[in-house]
Amino acid sequence: MLRRYRLEPLNGLGEALEFAWDPETGELTGRDAIVVRRHAEQAAKRGLALGHPYPTAYDIVDPLRRPGELAVLLGNVFKLPADLRAAYPGGEDKAPAWGG
Repeated sequence: MLRRYRLEPLNGLGEALEFAWDPETGELTGRDAIVVRRHAEQAAKRGLALGHPYPTAYDIVDPLRRPGELAVLLGNVFKLPADLRAAYPGGEDKAPAWGG
């Protein structure tokens, strides 16, 4: 199922990240799809990413098909919407304190 996002930057500076994503297929579309794809591919290649609570290392295998992994990647820079906060590894208690 396609999900549409507009994520505001944590620091309040710059443009929001806008994209649509289907976690079942890994498909990304929209204005910033290429940015999200590039970030996901780089993290998967490294195999891990730091997230909250800092400095917790999370395994990153397939962030375009695993909502929790995408939440870790995006939650470092953007305010997460409720569905991605709920998918954060360890639950919302581990997710960044700020939401979208």
